[in-house]
Amino acid sequence: MHQNLESLYSSYSRKVYYYLLSLSGNPELSADLMQETFLKAAMKIDTFRQESSLSTWLCSIAKNLYLDTLRKQKSSVSAEDYLLVANEPKRDLRIFSCLHELPEPFREIVYLRTFCSMSFREIGEILGKTDTWSRVMYYRGKEKLKALWLIKQEEPQ
Repeated sequence: MHQNLESLYSSYSRKVYYYLLSLSGNPELSADLMQETFLKAAMKIDTFRQESSLSTWLCSIAKNLYLDTLRKQKSSVSAEDYLLVANEPKRDLRIFSCLHELPEPFREIVYLRTFCSMSFREIGEILGKTDTWSRVMYYRGKEKLKALWLIKQEEPQ
């Protein structure tokens, strides 16, 4: 599969960016890592074996680059800190706050399924698990998210 870089970028950059943003909570870091992801993908496109979808492969590259970055730097801006400075309605901040309070892997799975529209199979491939595991963890993550939301709704605004 030899798509040119521009076509690859226009098709998948948004999904990769938002995936990285869900991991890091830092828009600048996410943009930088997205660029690195596509650079690395362009250099390694010949090694893509088509055992998974192209978006799954790109997200795997992105996740590995993000983990490498975490190893290099000891601190990163949390998504909740970023969201608190954004001019968004209070309700939206609370739901994103709840999402980012979810422990891993629930947060990542809920994000990938909800915002990236990935299948349970694709999520399983990214995380090195089965689609059944992804499905169960997604359900549990949604339940945890609902509980957090109920707590946030009771808090004074």
